[in-house]
Amino acid sequence: MSAQPHHNPSHLDNPDVRHETDDINVRAILWFVGVLTGITIAIQIAMWGMFQGLAWYEVKNEPYVTPLVQPAGQPFPEPRLQETPWTDLTKFRTEQHNYLHSYGWVDEKLGVARIPIAKAKELLLQRGLPVRPELADELDGTNIASTGDSSGGRSLPGGGADKSAPAGGAGFVAPGAAVPPEPPKKPGGGS
Repeated sequence: MSAQPHHNPSHLDNPDVRHETDDINVRAILWFVGVLTGITIAIQIAMWGMFQGLAWYEVKNEPYVTPLVQPAGQPFPEPRLQETPWTDLTKFRTEQHNYLHSYGWVDEKLGVARIPIAKAKELLLQRGLPVRPELADELDGTNIASTGDSSGGRSLPGGGADKSAPAGGAGFVAPGAAVPPEPPKKPGGGS
């Protein structure tokens, strides 16, 4: 048999197909990586030096602190800002509720005590409000009508004597007495 054409060295050398020798420059890449690493290290050293210099400058140029300033670490004097206002409100309401609904001393030396508010209201309804003897007359009080607006928007006269119930005169109704019904009035002010 004849020789195979692919074994012939002259057939293997194709000038159009060959290995490219200029694809990558390893030396340039290594130089780039080395320079980049050097710059990064130099920047890190410069930043460390700058922070050390700024710390030294800050210590050297600290402002004068008056001796009246409270030392660091001590709590601020009262009154302070509320850190948890919702908890403080709950605590305050609980204290107020307990104070209003319990017995206790207001001034033990003078013998002044407090009672629960429900009991105080009950006693007030039974006994009434205390009144000084010189003001105990039922006919005493002011006879001056107040000024203001009626429910219909009309101005109510004021400053004069109250003509609806003069003190001790006709039309005065004692507390607890039955009130006679008024006769109906015609619209427009007629009788």
